[in-house]
Amino acid sequence: MTFLASSCKKDSGSTPAAEKYMSLTTDSRWIYEVTTDPGTSTASSVLDTVTATNTDTTISGRVYRILKHGNGAQDYYFNSGNDYYRFQKANGGAGLDLTIEELYLKDNAAVGTNWSQTIPVDVPGVGSLPVTITNSIIEKGISKTVMGVNYTDVITVKTDISVTGLPAGTIVADIKSYYARRVGQIQGDYKVTIALASVDINTQTLLKSADIR
Repeated sequence: MTFLASSCKKDSGSTPAAEKYMSLTTDSRWIYEVTTDPGTSTASSVLDTVTATNTDTTISGRVYRILKHGNGAQDYYFNSGNDYYRFQKANGGAGLDLTIEELYLKDNAAVGTNWSQTIPVDVPGVGSLPVTITNSIIEKGISKTVMGVNYTDVITVKTDISVTGLPAGTIVADIKSYYARRVGQIQGDYKVTIALASVDINTQTLLKSADIR
């Protein structure tokens, strides 16, 4: 939430700071509809409720707020100025477990801006591989309707994945994330194929409702 210092003047002439692209206020709640294999005859959906707790934890010198999912899983978020970080432990399928601390959004970056990080990923049957994640701003200030709600000033981030030392196409990724002010992520489209590890992920996450405190 944005904090504005009070002033004894009736009109300071200053412009209020814009709201952040993610609120970490205690008890804020998001309900997402997560669909596996969207657009296919085998598509299936579940609801995922995410709640911001009042508990913080320190990771790599940053103080992260803990967010809990309805199934007991936890994510960790940290905002610093215009930069937004996320720490996750995720199961990518086929025994592929990922631990990622990621700078996932720069809300002041211009369209065309990108930034990268390389992390070691243990791939079953292959070993540890240096995986580079590159995020790019591909849209800013757009309007987008998700689950019947229209959001404005949305930022779209495209995520590319590559592996050093392996042929192009070892990892095929089509990942796009959409962020709106205050509520954070409103949609995520994830398609990732890793032939070496028999990983084939195709999911879509849509924000069904949000209660931001």
